[in-house]
Amino acid sequence: MSGRCDNCRRRLSGEGRRTATRVLCADCYTQFTGLAAGFLAAGTAEDAISTAGWHQRVKDARGRES
Repeated sequence: MSGRCDNCRRRLSGEGRRTATRVLCADCYTQFTGLAAGFLAAGTAEDAISTAGWHQRVKDARGRES
């Protein structure tokens, strides 16, 4: 493991989240999964970007509740 996020280069706390080709920090992984879900659901870059933003806001809101 590299010890740093392959996307933003921040130091990982723990092992990070593994994709098929990268190791990502929690924030980058949330962005990645939101983009992937949006693109798979609707097939356009615009929908992928909006879904990634929505996914991040939901995750942030749930984190504040606990």
